[in-house]
Amino acid sequence: MRWAEPSLWADRTPVESAVASAHRAGQAEYPLGYRGAVTIVDRQYGGRAVSERKAERRQRFLDAAIRTFAERGYANCSLADVCTAAGLSKRQFYEEFQTREDVLIASYDYIQDQSAAVVGQAVAALGPGTDIADGLTAVLTAFIGSISSDPYRAKVAFVEVVGVSERMEHHRRERRHAWAAAIEALLITIAGPDIRVRGGITWAASALIGAINGVAHEWILADPRPPITQLVEVLAPIATSLIITET
Repeated sequence: MRWAEPSLWADRTPVESAVASAHRAGQAEYPLGYRGAVTIVDRQYGGRAVSERKAERRQRFLDAAIRTFAERGYANCSLADVCTAAGLSKRQFYEEFQTREDVLIASYDYIQDQSAAVVGQAVAALGPGTDIADGLTAVLTAFIGSISSDPYRAKVAFVEVVGVSERMEHHRRERRHAWAAAIEALLITIAGPDIRVRGGITWAASALIGAINGVAHEWILADPRPPITQLVEVLAPIATSLIITET
């Protein structure tokens, strides 16, 4: 099977669009307490726009949360620990988030969004005539590579967010649905709109995502960790087997 002729790979890929639209729906249902949606006059302070300073400060909180939760475990960290790691105050924290769980969810979304962007770039780099197995291998390599490039991010995405609360589990499910939409867009890009998937896209995507999560979890805990090529060698045949090729 070969990749279908792409109709449009400009600006945003179908994969990125699917993830982005589903993510926006999840955010609308579960606001994270981030105050960035409030209109702020873009004043200059110290030669820099207020919005620029807020974005930088929020990113410092996310980076600190990812590192701290990964090193010590989410359950063992306090809001004060995140503020200390970020070098910022609690007052500044509450200008961006409402709770410690809010910054965990925002960190998780940040990791997922970064991975979606990398996957989108991988899809865009694949042209017509690419073999389906090669294409899926390239996409899986991009995703696993994005997550594994920073073990802190991997630990937060696959370990620390699990079982935190009912709200967190619901949010993780929303993100899985976002990835299911992305996988559907990817498969349509591969083989066209008439592609058939074993069990339907919802169950097939759930199976693939479950496999990825399980392999990634074991990779994080392994010592030494195997190269990501070994993970992809396990996952690529699973992904390929979900597509029905018989006529």
